[in-house]
Amino acid sequence: MDEVPSEAKTEAKVITVTLNPSLDRTLVTHFLAVGYHNRTTGPTRLDPAGRGVSVSRALYALGVPTHAIILLGRDATGRSYQSLLAEEQFPITILRREGTTRSNIDIKDTGHNHETIVLEESTGVEQAHLEMVADMIQQLVAPGDRVVFAGSVPEGVRTDVYAWLTTVAQTAGARVAINAGGGESLLQSLRANPRMIYLTQTQLEGLFNFPVRTHEDVIYCAQQLHDQGAVQVLVAMQKVNDIVLLTAEGTWMVDLPEIDPGTHGGTAEALIAGFLSARMAGQSYEEALSFGAAAATFTGAQVGNAFGTAKDLEQYTSQIEVLSADVLADLMAAQQEAHPDEAPDDL
Repeated sequence: MDEVPSEAKTEAKVITVTLNPSLDRTLVTHFLAVGYHNRTTGPTRLDPAGRGVSVSRALYALGVPTHAIILLGRDATGRSYQSLLAEEQFPITILRREGTTRSNIDIKDTGHNHETIVLEESTGVEQAHLEMVADMIQQLVAPGDRVVFAGSVPEGVRTDVYAWLTTVAQTAGARVAINAGGGESLLQSLRANPRMIYLTQTQLEGLFNFPVRTHEDVIYCAQQLHDQGAVQVLVAMQKVNDIVLLTAEGTWMVDLPEIDPGTHGGTAEALIAGFLSARMAGQSYEEALSFGAAAATFTGAQVGNAFGTAKDLEQYTSQIEVLSADVLADLMAAQQEAHPDEAPDDL
């Protein structure tokens, strides 16, 4: 175990947990030709990724105290990953294990305007390694802290791992947010009543097994997840470039600004980092959603897992409008009443 000394526990921090880190290589080409030699046409990035540590990187850029727990293999990829972490300036605890570490490739094709992503699986994660993670959470959590569990569950790991670790973190006094990559591990985590779950439109479709296309669909699915145990549900709708937040106090939506797109890596992590940073600063749900949307927009305009400072986000905040579901429904009803022959937009 390699550990950077933890910060003084006088200010609330966000502890992130990455069970399945990935060394991400992001490159740009023009008209990718499969089976042929291709040259890069833009900058290439190499990032120590995995959703948990990416949340920490985004939080650090915003000036929020954070501490990342990373379960990392001893293989060559793991050693390369650790060397990149040396450049990060926030506290990091590396828990070492045998087995392999993932290394993913994201190819941005500017000719066809799409991304090709090649994913690996890590190997060798055992229950004893998860016990190390649980022990470290108990050591690091102080009253008022948040814990973010983010990323897919490694192959062979129990599907209730996030539910178990959430209980560990909550018992220690933390509020928990989860992005479990969808599927059974996310459903199992609801049993522990996390403070928040955040997921994508595609992950919702996988959970509920029907096309999630409209705001009504998203709100319905989010309400089901809320009823099953999640206090707050945050959904990124990539297909219509929207974000929906459902809480016991209300439901809000925001349209993301139009940008020259970079890559999708890190946008969900930027969203939750921006949202958490604003909530920890005492801002309202609407303000936090707006700030999270600005963080996601900045990252979505970059190549690779790049995260903005508060100053970087200023160019987007004025372009973001947050509407409550009730207000939007009233606007749509008024539009339909004024133009009864026109088909209503999706709500």
